[in-house]
Amino acid sequence: MASVVLVGYLAMFATRTDLQYDASLSKIRAAYDGSQGASQLSAYAGMAFVALLLFFGAALRKALRAKGRTWLADVPFLGFAALGATIASWAVTDIAIWKAVDFGDKGAIRTLVTISDAGFLPLMAAMISIYLGTGLVGMITGAVPKWLAIASLVIGVLVPLGPLGFVGALLLPLWILAVAICVRLEHES
Repeated sequence: MASVVLVGYLAMFATRTDLQYDASLSKIRAAYDGSQGASQLSAYAGMAFVALLLFFGAALRKALRAKGRTWLADVPFLGFAALGATIASWAVTDIAIWKAVDFGDKGAIRTLVTISDAGFLPLMAAMISIYLGTGLVGMITGAVPKWLAIASLVIGVLVPLGPLGFVGALLLPLWILAVAICVRLEHES
């Protein structure tokens, strides 16, 4: 899962420039001047990624409940669901921008890019839920090592703090790897 997230990040950084709401129309057109097939393939890969996030979230919830049933184990799972919904909305918005560029609809292009630029807000909510939920469950039940629970709580607190919030998104592949290894080792012993 961590490698899939990392590949997803690399693909996002390699294929698109960071388009903000005030980007020039020529810059937006250049970023979305690709083939329909490539855009659709990217969207389909995004949906497969969403499914993997949901499976990982469900497996994490099961592992977090193994040490003690708590409603808090649902919070990271719902965070992964929110992350999946966020990524799905990005794919839909990207396809819509591509179509607006293809049709030459300047008003639609500007509107969709503005909506896309605000897409970090649901990402923030998802990251808060994933990190704080896992950290709290870890502290209460010991389902994850204490160091990982504390690290999760610290990252979760940083997420809503403006530019520091991107720390949570950037650390997600490493965090997923650490959680997966710790949970796997715990269940093998």
